[in-house]
Amino acid sequence: MFGEICQDIKVFVVHLAGIIPVAQLETDYESTTPDALTLLAPGYTAIQNAVMACAMAGCKTIWIVANNDLAPAIRKTVGEWVHDPVYYKRDFTKFYSNVRKEVPIYYVPIHPKDLDRRNSYGWSILHGIYSSWFVSYKISRWIRPQKYFIAFPMSVYDLYSIRELRPQIQDANRNLFFSYKNATIKNNIPASFTMGGDDYLQCRRHVNKITTREFLPPSPGQLPSEKRPLNERWSARFFELSMVFEKLNVKNSMTHELSWFHDIREWDQYCDYISSDHKLTPPYKEIYKARFYDLTPKGEEDR
Repeated sequence: MFGEICQDIKVFVVHLAGIIPVAQLETDYESTTPDALTLLAPGYTAIQNAVMACAMAGCKTIWIVANNDLAPAIRKTVGEWVHDPVYYKRDFTKFYSNVRKEVPIYYVPIHPKDLDRRNSYGWSILHGIYSSWFVSYKISRWIRPQKYFIAFPMSVYDLYSIRELRPQIQDANRNLFFSYKNATIKNNIPASFTMGGDDYLQCRRHVNKITTREFLPPSPGQLPSEKRPLNERWSARFFELSMVFEKLNVKNSMTHELSWFHDIREWDQYCDYISSDHKLTPPYKEIYKARFYDLTPKGEEDR
């Protein structure tokens, strides 16, 4: 009896980390500007929409995986922190500005050892998860993320539907998958989802196990000596999302069916979104505008 009651009790995570993959993002735009800065509405870009998705989900920190060639442009657009939209304006609170919450944004590049080896788009997510865990653990084991919410910059859907899913997103025992026409990340569409630390380990081990390497497998009792052709080495560079997250735990998971969804990595899909009736309304400008921490030492006369 007691065991059945305990199973029904939901455990919510303390630190939900948002992961936004930008490194290895590929589109057919053939543009000289970063694809993540594609406009979804006047003055509102795709990367800002992904950041707001993480903030709307209740993430305590947001980690953008972008290499050094794109990070400066994205940082100038997004900034270093945003407001939690749920706590930005609470009219029923007398001094609602005192209860506002800031969500810090961090930028991490792909590790050099993974370049030209494992750096697929899906691997950017795994590296972002590892970076958020490692940095947090080095500060204190009490602030390590217990769960991760992944938001894709080139995925457009009803942003405000995330607000109602905060309890499900922060459920420590069950993963949540966004789906469209019964397709999820398992079907290779970039729809948001959640995963835990054990899921990260299983996915990383799976990628390292099935990828090809520099040398062909040796005969029993011999050392590797024969190299593969260049185009056959490190196949993990080309793994699709469905392959990277094949081992993602779906047992007892929850699914949220989206009313509409656009994968704008293709120009035709972007045109379909622009010409559709699904117009994305940005939040208040004050919530997502670029803000930066002032770390300049101050003298007594400046305080």
